[in-house]
Amino acid sequence: MGLRPAPAPNLLWLILALALALRLAYGLAQDPLAVYATGGDSGWYLLNGYALVTGFDGGVLTIPGAPHAGLPVALANLPTPPLYLLLVGCWSALLPPAAAVIAIRIMQAIMGAATVYFAYGLARALGGDRAGLIAALALAVSPAFIIEPAAVLSETLYLFLVSAALWLYVRSFVGTRYIVSLQMVGVAALLGLATLTRAPLLLFPVGLALHLLLACGWREGLKRAAVLLAAFALVVSTWTVYNLARWNRLVIAAPGFEAFLFIAATDWQGPDATDQALADIAGTELPGDTSQQRDIYADAAVRNILSDLPGFIRRRASDLADAYLQPHGTTYFGGASLKELAANWLRHDRTPGGLLRLMQGDWFWPKLAIYVFHYAGLGLGLAGMWLARRQWRLALALVGFIAYTTLIHFVLDALPRYLFPTMAVWWVFAAVALSTWLPQRAAGR
Repeated sequence: MGLRPAPAPNLLWLILALALALRLAYGLAQDPLAVYATGGDSGWYLLNGYALVTGFDGGVLTIPGAPHAGLPVALANLPTPPLYLLLVGCWSALLPPAAAVIAIRIMQAIMGAATVYFAYGLARALGGDRAGLIAALALAVSPAFIIEPAAVLSETLYLFLVSAALWLYVRSFVGTRYIVSLQMVGVAALLGLATLTRAPLLLFPVGLALHLLLACGWREGLKRAAVLLAAFALVVSTWTVYNLARWNRLVIAAPGFEAFLFIAATDWQGPDATDQALADIAGTELPGDTSQQRDIYADAAVRNILSDLPGFIRRRASDLADAYLQPHGTTYFGGASLKELAANWLRHDRTPGGLLRLMQGDWFWPKLAIYVFHYAGLGLGLAGMWLARRQWRLALALVGFIAYTTLIHFVLDALPRYLFPTMAVWWVFAAVALSTWLPQRAAGR
């Protein structure tokens, strides 16, 4: 039903135009130089991306014209994959600092609008045109999805690549064998680029290979899986070959797995506290050699986990639940936590006057909108998964992405930001539920 090619309805183009306009309006209203001045992950991406593109390595780097004090750069010890660094680094090398950030935000706004289109295609495949339009509209006006492209962070690029890969993967279940082979190569290339943006995706293609065996049968599924895995490995290996040739270090996607595992096995209290805890465990100062540091991280993480396995499981389950219950995007607004204010009102006040004061708090309505979209996506998404069970060949791949992301961040660190990319898929299923119930509601059933 939803897989057959069809021209996009005029309403979809209006939704996509709205999505792009909202993202541009929000992103271009932000101070482009603030990301340099405040530092954090955004400043780190800009500086290291500039260094990677220009070839600067070793010492403190300052981008000419940028309002920051500089940052020590050591490209041989990069803890992240390179794709987002290369993307922002190209703009930083070509344009002045303010113009570079503006260009990044425009580019990411376009990616965000494209993600809306891919959500439309996925929901249409599961539930028809109405479901597709609902999914597109939900993502177009969702505050978290509007805000994210303005941040100089890898989430927008990662979500764009993953949603494009899932859309093309779903489309691969129709068409001739030759076209399907090309689609599998395209899916693998997109997933490879997504892995070179966010390394935790590394094992997801293995899950898709198993899905192909289940959905297509042993013989056809094995052919498709072989093409998928071979092309994926080829794309990811480019960073491995580059690291071996330039720095003689073996890296598959990114080298930070041991550190993330150690953080997951302990309580995160900031980078300095983590390094000190690791030095205490090692009984000495941390060595400068990163391979030795990774060995210490891995050994300390395993010892910590095995010494209290039930406690580790409880901590990971608690962190994962907190990451799902706290919507991504509220931290971009200042003021007190809406969740804490609401909990305090329920525990100690419960008066209309207290509720009115709560509603007059800093950024109450934008934060409330983020909460509404987040929990509506989760609740309706669960219902949509059940309603889409007859389309299990398609639905299972999307459920698999949510399950994989959840499980990988049960083992590694879990933050709302890391789980945010799954919300696009949650809303695909939520649209299936709404497209089923709204006509019944209108008919009085």
